[in-house]
Amino acid sequence: MSQPLRFALIGAGGVGAAHLTALETLENEGRARLICVADPFVEALANTKSSLAARGVRWHTDFQTLLEQEPDLDAVAIATPIPLHYKMAAAALARGLFVYLEKPPVPLIQQLNDLVALDTRQKVGVGFQMVSSQQVQQLKQWKVEGAMGQVESIRVSAAWPRFTRYYERAPWAGKMLLNGDPVFDGPATNALAHPLHNIMFLAGNGMDDFDAPTEVEGEFYRARPIESYDVASMRGRFESGITFHFTVTHATETTRGFRIEVIGDKGAAWISDNGDMVGNNLGIPCPVSPFPDAFLQSYRNFIAFATGKRQRAPTRLEDCRGYVLTTNGALASSGSIHPIDSKHWKIYRVEDEEGYDVAGIADLVERCASEGKLLSDLQIPWGRKGHAVLVRGLRSIQLSDYISH
Repeated sequence: MSQPLRFALIGAGGVGAAHLTALETLENEGRARLICVADPFVEALANTKSSLAARGVRWHTDFQTLLEQEPDLDAVAIATPIPLHYKMAAAALARGLFVYLEKPPVPLIQQLNDLVALDTRQKVGVGFQMVSSQQVQQLKQWKVEGAMGQVESIRVSAAWPRFTRYYERAPWAGKMLLNGDPVFDGPATNALAHPLHNIMFLAGNGMDDFDAPTEVEGEFYRARPIESYDVASMRGRFESGITFHFTVTHATETTRGFRIEVIGDKGAAWISDNGDMVGNNLGIPCPVSPFPDAFLQSYRNFIAFATGKRQRAPTRLEDCRGYVLTTNGALASSGSIHPIDSKHWKIYRVEDEEGYDVAGIADLVERCASEGKLLSDLQIPWGRKGHAVLVRGLRSIQLSDYISH
């Protein structure tokens, strides 16, 4: 067996805890070795720091210091807030390291273009781990093999409640900008980024291929008084003729797990219940849960790539172009984040938590997917239709242009 890949982890709190758990498992498998961690919140993470120190893992309070003082590294995992991804990935690439970058890679297409240009050896893998899941791989295999016939549409819906504590957990939560740095936080660009990215993967021709749409329409709304959005509805078209529809929300009291459906002229296949179920109407046997851990599998695939056992990372920076173009193009299409009048939503409580619920929103997002429509197409009183945007030529946007003052 080859030597384990020597990792640094930047960001040990929040989602970083999941990375620590995965890296410990991978260390036990002989695939990885965690050398050091960088995180400024030493007091809040005192127990984590102590536990890691017992394993010989060094702690830095600044990522630049880590990169300067730790010579014996092969790779760095970046599990930090969205507005930090760009500069940290750029610094790790300048050091020549392989990079496992949390999703979403960056908020803006110009940032992605910059990182792609820096990543000349394609050493970055983006942590869209659902691409490596058995469920998504099964849908892609059926698509590539032609089981659904000519694929016509890929559709996604989800209603995931988020409470006030979620928006108070970090200064960037629910923001478009933080101290001038792009954030663009919201369901499509954070918690439910995976299903949107999977549309681009499922639209690709081969098993490892992704596609990017040529045209996008989008609508962004907010019920909660935040700078960004908590309701998003998008649709687009690929050059292949495949269309997609994506409608999701956090402003809901009713939970509806995400559903990804691939529709062809011979039938359809889908992932539902937040990935717990794979189904089809094609008469083909389906895998059943429990499914293997996609987070671990994504890491294993990344390590196989970094150690020369796999030709490419499951999701390269370039493979995120469709995802970023879609979110940026949809924002340009929407024109702004449209407030939903208070007569169309209510505030509800679950124990000591406070949530916002737009009237009928859980059913509306499912209707958009089943009927292939945007929210404004459903003739709802707060709907605001945007205009189609040709995204292949989109080179940059400025989030400040879309903030209501």
